[in-house]
Amino acid sequence: MENDMGPTEQTAREDVRPGLAKQSGEVHWTLHVDGSAGKTGRRAGVVPHGPEGFTLQYALRLDFKASNNEAEYEALIAGLSLAAELGAEKLKVYSDSQLVVNQVNGTYEAKGPRMKRYLQKVKEKLQRIGEVEILQIPRDMNNQVDAFSKMASEETHDFGTVLTEILSHLSIDEVQVLEIPPGPNWMDPIMRYLKDGILPEDKLEARCLTTRAAHYVVHGPRLYKRSYTWPYLRCLVPSESEYALREVHEGICGDHGGGRILAQKIIRHGIYTLRIE
Repeated sequence: MENDMGPTEQTAREDVRPGLAKQSGEVHWTLHVDGSAGKTGRRAGVVPHGPEGFTLQYALRLDFKASNNEAEYEALIAGLSLAAELGAEKLKVYSDSQLVVNQVNGTYEAKGPRMKRYLQKVKEKLQRIGEVEILQIPRDMNNQVDAFSKMASEETHDFGTVLTEILSHLSIDEVQVLEIPPGPNWMDPIMRYLKDGILPEDKLEARCLTTRAAHYVVHGPRLYKRSYTWPYLRCLVPSESEYALREVHEGICGDHGGGRILAQKIIRHGIYTLRIE
């Protein structure tokens, strides 16, 4: 039977497997993004795949008016931000949006002030990653990401292993603020050991640290805790931990539950690992 697919679609179908890492080292990360706006709500889905089977499932609910193309741009911007935060230097992005992919690649011209601002925002995000290739794929090859994004538009708050977030404003309206680096915290010794092999001089402390560090992994500037039944859990510094606890306990989705329920809710909503010292 003859193959009636064009060369571009054929290449995408052969190359779109999750976590693809070519032997030549050309590709270390892949990223699937999808956004949509309709009667059921406005949402976006992002799924990055990295080396060693690293995968995250990220769903966004857009609590503002947006067209379908703007939702696609929101998904792409969120995905590029996440990839940069994870330390991706060589990235292939897959989207089923013909307009967004061609505008970013320069084939189509961005018309209208909001489209131009979205395109400029994407270009700013691209500067944070070394090499990026953005490809269009058929919609039926992006169904998994679409399914994750639908979870963010549902009323239930039990999202399982999918990291979810609610965006209250357009990403192109974000106010740039200067980040203040956190002070010393419990993650520093683990990060120093995993990145540079530095151990404490005390032999007992060094032995304890090597045992403890086996349960963690570094991706880019972030430390994650390994898990057998969940995706990697992002570790938080004490100030972030306190904020996350307050939001889940007494914030907009809070129910002032007890300690055990609070801990389970933290994992379900943000897959964080928390430690306050």
